[in-house]
Amino acid sequence: MSQIEELRIEITEIDAKIIGLIAQRKQVSLQIGAYKKQHNLPVLDSAREALLREFHDTVCEEYNLAPSIVAKLFELLIEESRKVQQNER
Repeated sequence: MSQIEELRIEITEIDAKIIGLIAQRKQVSLQIGAYKKQHNLPVLDSAREALLREFHDTVCEEYNLAPSIVAKLFELLIEESRKVQQNER
């Protein structure tokens, strides 16, 4: 097997882990949605989302990643979390 094939296998394995973590995140979002419904809280929590963005930027610095790329990714994940939580209502 060539080096590029081995590296591509490694990428595929990493992608599978990322997908698993996204699924795990969705399950937690479902639980948050249920909690918010039970406690009559709004789905949108702008303060929490702002804190997450700050956290993501900090972690990006630690890993030398462009915050703009991570911000785009988490924009999609947070939007999906809102949808999941809204469906809990």
